[in-house]
Amino acid sequence: MPLAERLFTAAWTAAVVLLFVLSQGAHGQSAQLFYDNATWLAAFSLSAFLAWRGWKQAPPADRALRTGLFAGALLITLGQVVWIVQVALDWNPFPAPADLFFLTAGPLWAATVLRAAFTRLAPGRAYPAALDFGGAVLALLAFTLIIYLVYLPAGAIGEFAVAAVVVLYPVSFLTAAGVMALAVPLVGARPTRPLVLVLLGMLGYGLSWMNWNVELLDGSLRPGAALTNGVYSLSALAFGWGARWLRLKPSADSGYRRHCDQLMNYLPLVSMTLAAATLAWLFLGAHSERRAEQWLVLACCLLVLVLAALRQASWLSLIERLRHIEAAVLRNEEQLYRVANFDALTGLPNRYFFEDALERAVAEAGRGALPSDRRIALLLVDLDAFRSFDEAYGRSAGDALLREAARRLSELLAGQGLLARLADDQFMVMVQRPASRTLLAQQAVALVEGLGRPWTLASLGEQFMGASIGISMFPEDASSSAELVQHAHSALRAAKGAGRATYRFYIEEFTQITSRRMELRRRLHSALRNGEFTLAYQPQLDHQRRTVGAEALLRWSVDGRAVPPDEFIPMAEESGLIVPIGLWVFEQTCRQIAQWRAQGLRLPRISVNVSGIQLREPGFAQALLDAARREGVAPDALILEITESQLLDESVYATAHALRNAGFALSIDDFGTGHSSLVKLKRLPVGELKIDQAFVRDIVQDTNDWEICATVNALARTLGLHVVAEGVETEEQFGLLAGMGCQRFQGWLFAKAIPPEQLAQHWLLRTAGTAEVEGS
Repeated sequence: MPLAERLFTAAWTAAVVLLFVLSQGAHGQSAQLFYDNATWLAAFSLSAFLAWRGWKQAPPADRALRTGLFAGALLITLGQVVWIVQVALDWNPFPAPADLFFLTAGPLWAATVLRAAFTRLAPGRAYPAALDFGGAVLALLAFTLIIYLVYLPAGAIGEFAVAAVVVLYPVSFLTAAGVMALAVPLVGARPTRPLVLVLLGMLGYGLSWMNWNVELLDGSLRPGAALTNGVYSLSALAFGWGARWLRLKPSADSGYRRHCDQLMNYLPLVSMTLAAATLAWLFLGAHSERRAEQWLVLACCLLVLVLAALRQASWLSLIERLRHIEAAVLRNEEQLYRVANFDALTGLPNRYFFEDALERAVAEAGRGALPSDRRIALLLVDLDAFRSFDEAYGRSAGDALLREAARRLSELLAGQGLLARLADDQFMVMVQRPASRTLLAQQAVALVEGLGRPWTLASLGEQFMGASIGISMFPEDASSSAELVQHAHSALRAAKGAGRATYRFYIEEFTQITSRRMELRRRLHSALRNGEFTLAYQPQLDHQRRTVGAEALLRWSVDGRAVPPDEFIPMAEESGLIVPIGLWVFEQTCRQIAQWRAQGLRLPRISVNVSGIQLREPGFAQALLDAARREGVAPDALILEITESQLLDESVYATAHALRNAGFALSIDDFGTGHSSLVKLKRLPVGELKIDQAFVRDIVQDTNDWEICATVNALARTLGLHVVAEGVETEEQFGLLAGMGCQRFQGWLFAKAIPPEQLAQHWLLRTAGTAEVEGS
């Protein structure tokens, strides 16, 4: 609720309370009558205002409900205005024009709630619900009439109009309250606070008007009555607050809705009980002078019994039987389903369930649009030496081990795949859309290690039982689910032949590649600490073959064998190790620059590669600036190379500008392989473009590559950028690129990446020397 509405409502409520207090302390009937009417008008107006606010902010599903509630509250307010006019004119007939407004509100509310409730019912439930509501309303009408026969003085309601008004006041509002109360279990709604407040408001209105009419007809009505005044006002406020927030929404809890349905089944019984009690009261009491009222009460009670009989005869027995039958069928179906599709020992899906799921998954994958959506991995897990264990310790111990194996596999998989028991000591795991073979291998290793942990079984102590795994993949290894299973068995045999307690892919070549990558990933974590990285430098020349720069390139050797950068750099980025490794490369480059200067060598700019992951590190620009300052190297002595796809990510713009403001030059590496736009390129603080070697390689034979290189050079000239061509390997390539206006060149035509000593010896000049290159 907005603050302004809260303050306004609080002030209005305070005014109602103040007027009520004044009415109790006023002297004289005129003053008491004035304050009574003022209190009711304020309370009814506030109720209408709150109902109006609820109508304005009602969701579509509750719009009609809140419209009816607001309309009824407005009618009561208008009725009070008319009543005040009557009092001012000293014209107080009974019935009076104000009664028309008051008496319309109750039926309107009842009709509104009925409509809202029945629109939320299934079509088949409308007829029995109508019988239930009709019986309950008639029973309430009869009960109200018999109360009037007891408490009203004889002859007080002799005229038909008077009798009609006297009856309609309590009946209309109490009927609305009854309909609201019955709507809750009918639709399966929770009894929320707004609903209870609306119900109390309707009930309060009905009882208040019942008391008003009784006092009016027996001559005991007096202004300033605290009970009458207070109940009217509290009923109005309760109704208004409830109508502000009321929602008749079925509960999402199926168990609760079932309890509500069971409660509604007892409604005819309650109606019949109330009607029977009313009849007993009617015939046992002395009301011979009120024949018309007695016949009306009798007719209502008999109609209640008829409706209840119809309701019970046509629906109750049938519904109960259907529910029992449905429950029995569901229980049997569930039991049959579990017997047919799940393993009784482990509780896992059985072979039939798994093969059906695998066949459906393969069919769905075959229709996949993307390659990643078409992949399925099958892991066949076999417990090593289970049969020997089963024969040695008995079936009971073997069953216990199988249950433990199922539990461990479920925990290790953590929902990442469908696990099933295939037969005896074999389990199967289906993984849909696996990211890569490397991740599958990691998962297989985790399963092997988890199953290889000690087993503690009762009376047997600690036991060890390993496992072997065969892996096949769709569509690489098989074209159907049957072939996928068959090839998984072949891979399992290969795993067992390799010494057990391991895994194998269906194709041995994949196993070797994956194992090597996993070993490299493991070694990469300690490579920096063990000093396994080195830096090599590839010179960059201008069109006159003078050294104008060099690129620092990271090299890694494992057991004397060089690991290609395109193999270990992605691993470092995936694991996050690229951040410390990249900082080490930068620090080593700065240290080398300082060393060359100390040796009196003429130093061109050195290019260093930077990963996009580094650019997203907080404080990255400051970290590089601090590292350069520690070695006494100016930032403008370094060029930071960032690949096109990474630099064009807008999330790194701020870091790129920070690096440029710190004095570092920026270069777009592998230009032409990304998706850059001229707008983005213009916004970037770069001074250099590097043509990717993929375009340089075939520039002599491929006119498309020639056009791309020429366009890049023209674009660079337009934007005032330098161009570096990498991967230059022939004189023809060099000549074409130089003719296009390319300023710098890098490739095997001039030199491979070499150690810093060789770069200093062959490609750098002494400070005192000329600008010409030494040569080789």
